Amino acid sequence: MNVNIMSKEKFVRNKPHVNFSLVFGFFIAVFVIAAGLTYLYPDQILPASQLLYNGTSSLRESSIHIARILTNGLVYGILAGVTTSIILKGKKILQD
Repeated sequence: MNVNIMSKEKFVRNKPHVNFSLVFGFFIAVFVIAAGLTYLYPDQILPASQLLYNGTSSLRESSIHIARILTNGLVYGILAGVTTSIILKGKKILQD
């Protein structure tokens, strides 16, 4: 009895693969760093200091302070995630 009759062919991946856990890890790390720096220096870190209530001190209004923290965390986190995925895809394409 031949057992290899029903075996599948070897899987070949032709398109680049991105490790989403690595990209998400970079997103979380940069989000936390940017949010922490914005928490410490709320009126000095761009883009939230220019986008959200420009010219208003966020130390008086806690809602402005929280909005700036989340905005800067998301902006820099998304930029880091996209940059990481682009670098990983380019690296994979060059290896193939």
